[in-house]
Amino acid sequence: MNLPPLGRLTVIGLALAVPTFYYAIRFGSGSLRMLSRKFRRGKPYLKGSASDYFLFALGCSAIALLGTALLVASALQGGFQRARGPREMGKVRVEASQPGRIRLKFEMKEDYPGARSLEADLPGARWSLAGESLRWRVGPHWLGFYPGHRIESALGTSAASGSQDRPADSRASVSGTFALSYLARRHPFWFPIAEVAERRTPWMPAEGKTYRIFAGGAGYVLLEEREDKKQAS
Repeated sequence: MNLPPLGRLTVIGLALAVPTFYYAIRFGSGSLRMLSRKFRRGKPYLKGSASDYFLFALGCSAIALLGTALLVASALQGGFQRARGPREMGKVRVEASQPGRIRLKFEMKEDYPGARSLEADLPGARWSLAGESLRWRVGPHWLGFYPGHRIESALGTSAASGSQDRPADSRASVSGTFALSYLARRHPFWFPIAEVAERRTPWMPAEGKTYRIFAGGAGYVLLEEREDKKQAS
């Protein structure tokens, strides 16, 4: 599992988990000591002290689990690029140097997790991007929760036309599989407050063009970057 990125959610999780975990062990061992005193003759014992120690240990354990959950949430969203509302994630350059072969070159924004310059090579006449979006069912922004997107792979199809829902014939890794997002998508019961959904772009022709990649709540949007406008600007 990836280490949680240093941020507000990580700091709060550590502040809750580390000291309470220590006190949970301390009060738990103290409860066992008080119980041993209670049932051993000749040992001084204060009535109710064992149950008090146990309740303190139980309360600290609950807070430590909450802090651990925040650390796991921070590690999960650390694999995603922050995307509050529609925003540009980066650019992709399409190269079709030979028939039936597509090369995609990505230049992602500074806050994209992992490498910013990525490449994918795949066979096909059309291509599409497959990614994941992260949304929190419960989690205030002030605590450090934020939605995000990540591009997992590039898809290829040999069909030059057809339905946008056509399944892919080939797949090439871009950012690769992120273990925590995979678990959250395949086993949502383990992450009840997180929703990870798969997103795809429409099928695009294998033409030498550059597209700006925008991510939003509904998925991805590709906007062609025209060379004449780029030179004029």
